[in-house]
Amino acid sequence: MFDRTGRANTGHALETAVLVELERRGCDVTYLRTPEGYEVDFLARAPSGGMALVQVCADLSDPATAAREFRALAAGGVPFPQARKRLLTLTRDVLPAEAPADVEVQAAGEWLLAPPAAVEGCRDS
Repeated sequence: MFDRTGRANTGHALETAVLVELERRGCDVTYLRTPEGYEVDFLARAPSGGMALVQVCADLSDPATAAREFRALAAGGVPFPQARKRLLTLTRDVLPAEAPADVEVQAAGEWLLAPPAAVEGCRDS
């Protein structure tokens, strides 16, 4: 994405790439704000009705950032308990040591390049 200040905007660019890929996969994609005020980047719905809650975070090196991302996914799972929860990050270099059992943490590049049969989340299950 273009930023007039000249700063890198890696997080926004990564979110945009994930959004484009979700739409390419045929998902209906929306944003989710929970009653507690937490934000989930994407609620993706497949044509068959399958759902995924997707958070995108370029840098998970700060434990507080990882906790915030997991908290939002947990809150988003309350109204959508059937939705898969996925956290995509820029690289595998700094993945959180402990993630909730119901959250799949993956490098965005792996998710973006996975063959359709191996891609879980939005595709029809």
